[in-house]
Amino acid sequence: MDEVDGMAGNEDRGGIQELIALIKDSSVPIICMCNDRNHPKIRSLVNYCFDLRFQRPRLEQIKGKIMSICFKEKVKISPAKVEEIIAATNNDIRQSINHISLMSAGEDIPTQSQAKVELKTASKDLKLGPWEVVRKVFTAEEHKRMSFADKCDLFFHDYSLAPLFVQQNYLQVTPQGNKKDILGKVAATADALSIGDMIDKRIRANSAWSLLPTQAFFSSVLPGEKMAGHFTGQINFPGWLGKNSRTTKRARLAQELHDHTRSCTSGSRLSVRLDYAPFLLDNIARPLAKDGQDGVSAALDANIKKKKSEAGAADEELLGLEEDLEEGETNRVDSDEDEDKDNLELDGLIKAKKKSTAASTSKAASGSKKSTAGSTAAKPKSRAKK
Repeated sequence: MDEVDGMAGNEDRGGIQELIALIKDSSVPIICMCNDRNHPKIRSLVNYCFDLRFQRPRLEQIKGKIMSICFKEKVKISPAKVEEIIAATNNDIRQSINHISLMSAGEDIPTQSQAKVELKTASKDLKLGPWEVVRKVFTAEEHKRMSFADKCDLFFHDYSLAPLFVQQNYLQVTPQGNKKDILGKVAATADALSIGDMIDKRIRANSAWSLLPTQAFFSSVLPGEKMAGHFTGQINFPGWLGKNSRTTKRARLAQELHDHTRSCTSGSRLSVRLDYAPFLLDNIARPLAKDGQDGVSAALDANIKKKKSEAGAADEELLGLEEDLEEGETNRVDSDEDEDKDNLELDGLIKAKKKSTAASTSKAASGSKKSTAGSTAAKPKSRAKK
């Protein structure tokens, strides 16, 4: 099983567990190969395997094998050229053999300038971790084979983490040269790191990503040139990350304390942290330090009093709101009753008016009927006289 450290994503979900189950049930050996031994997924697999670690072969070992291959294949190449090819491929045996095979396929022997171009194309791109990067930044032997562009490229392996590693470990390096100049080199390195930190702040604040090469010079190249030498201690992980996490946690706790005591205190989060918190801590911790377990009740009383004061303030606010609501409700009921009375009076007036109008109209109708009846009765009488 090759590249077992590459089991990732939805396609290989549960692959390590299935491989462990196969190892438990298999009656034949299973060889698992990986490149990153410290990968988190390998931690569970290594408990069921026999751990064999192989180191990268040295240049002398690869050189002897490649020279024997060139002799058998009748390829004329100098040992110095073979060393250059091996160094350019980062001691990769397969890539070195493939490159020599391509060179031997040509009709003419390449010149010195052509050989340099070919070596540049044969160089192998590697993804370095932060520990390897910071070691290359400060190791003088590595600088002999690196150009200015190569030194800048070390910064871009991880431009967020590389400056922190450089700042954390530059005092672990013993620079070459006179010992009297060490203090001056340390001061120059500190100045360069400060300028690089200011550039990083400008990049993050204004999204000025075009300043990254400038930051690479002040945060990686210049400190490496000033403190070029060898490490005398262990390369440490940046302590700033832990301190920043602790600062964020304490700021969050201070904000929570300010929120809980806001009803009985006045001031900002900073004033609560500087003025109120020491006395609150003393009231809670003093009974515990003085009386031990017997002081638990006294320590809780301080917290209960604080909660009671908060509850009292909250109850007062609720009581005031209830009184306002009751007063508003009574005013609304009174206004509704007055409005109902007005409506009733208005309805009575309307009904009385309707009755008076109906009576007048009925009287007028009856009078008109009588007059018409009298006129009709008089007409026959007149006719009878005639």
